Amino acid sequence: MIVMMTELPGADAALAEGMRQAGVLDALQAARGFRGHWSGAASSGYKVTELWDSREHCQAFFDRNIVPNFPPGIEPPHLEFFELNLEIRPAP
Repeated sequence: MIVMMTELPGADAALAEGMRQAGVLDALQAARGFRGHWSGAASSGYKVTELWDSREHCQAFFDRNIVPNFPPGIEPPHLEFFELNLEIRPAP
């Protein structure tokens, strides 16, 4: 599995709301290889972290669904990937 992280400088939760209204978040839930999404506004912009089966699955979804729905004049962000080495969950 891989983790994807990105940051959108100057963006806020309104960008995520726009993606929701465009149906992107519904498509994300059904995307091949998708495992989870965590995001939120930070002092530097909007940060996104996702878990995917592969970089290829994530990149394909991004290119097909995210890029076409970005607001005009805003460049899609650079995606950073790394292999998941360790996952720790709360004890039952």
